[in-house]
Amino acid sequence: MYIGYDTNKITPNVGVQMEGYTPRYSDSIHDDLFESVLYIENKYKLLLISLDIVALPGFRVDRIKRLITEMYGIDSSQIIIAAIHTHSGPTVTDLLIDNPEINSNYWQLITNRIVKSVAKAINDIKEVSVTMSSSRVNHLAYGNRNVSGAPFNDEMIELKFWNNGQMVNSLLSIATHPTVMNVNNKALTSDLIGQIRQNYKRKTGVTPIIFLADCGDTSTRFTRKESTFEEVKRIASLVTNSLNTTDFTSEELTDMNVTEVNYNCYYDPITSPTANELWLRIKNDYEKDKSKKGILDTYKHIRYYGHTHFTTSAYIYDFPELRIVTYPGELVYALGRKIREADSKKTILITLANDYRGYSVDKSEFGKYFESYNSVFLKGMADEFVEKICQRIKY
Repeated sequence: MYIGYDTNKITPNVGVQMEGYTPRYSDSIHDDLFESVLYIENKYKLLLISLDIVALPGFRVDRIKRLITEMYGIDSSQIIIAAIHTHSGPTVTDLLIDNPEINSNYWQLITNRIVKSVAKAINDIKEVSVTMSSSRVNHLAYGNRNVSGAPFNDEMIELKFWNNGQMVNSLLSIATHPTVMNVNNKALTSDLIGQIRQNYKRKTGVTPIIFLADCGDTSTRFTRKESTFEEVKRIASLVTNSLNTTDFTSEELTDMNVTEVNYNCYYDPITSPTANELWLRIKNDYEKDKSKKGILDTYKHIRYYGHTHFTTSAYIYDFPELRIVTYPGELVYALGRKIREADSKKTILITLANDYRGYSVDKSEFGKYFESYNSVFLKGMADEFVEKICQRIKY
């Protein structure tokens, strides 16, 4: 098999509105933002793209995929575009804040850089073999962010690509919100993911392409000591020092079968009894406890600005000994585990991929924590979607 890789800066100008937490304006650049492209060619073609932004509106992804399909003949189903979910990047969606300041020229910059990287990756391929390793992250780095000590996905998966005995590229999957810097930060940064990339490159000479797994209820909330760039470095070191450097298996990515799983969502938040029940509960909670204003404001955005009429998709990429599953939003551990354990085949989850539909929270936990109120999925919807994915895996 053959692979190609390229990366380009997509750092916006200082002064842009930042997305994640509440709107504010950047006053500096701590580290550059990047797009990264990994191209795999065998009997099939597979293109993986990672962006240092908070989330991806589906229509933006569609536009980028159309260009790539027309220019390079790669079917849209064989293109994965995912966000690393930095909360310290530019505003790029209308999915998280009211009346966002979205710069269409910035999206044109992202598109142009991706197309350029795809061309370079395709034209500079190397013949490689593949190995996979699995590691457990040090629990001092991150964990369940709602209940300290509760279960979370602590697995990190690496696909390493080798040419003549030398590692030339790698794909790294981790499962945490990569947010150490808080709402007070106004410096543009890729936060924890950027620092992990830097550490990884210093150790191996290779810049990995990084994707997030089921991290909807996982973060550094209970493990970070402060929100500073020194703390970003400390936690990133815990992550990279946890990576297994010796125990790995050879993988055969010879054949690939692609399955699309669609989910239809259609309701009016004003007239839906389920949505209104949730809305009344939040308002009543706020009347009793004014500290819950953040939750009230979050669901108010879903109620009046949320996209609740849509079809979204997950994709299943089956290889002989490995599977990749994409998910269009943030997936909590309980639901991610169902997908990862649907059968015995090792599964790499890539969430925040190709679209963004907020959080997907399982029925048993719905309503307990913030994630339920930052989602267009009503109670039970995420369970239905995940069950459809699992059934297609088992089929």
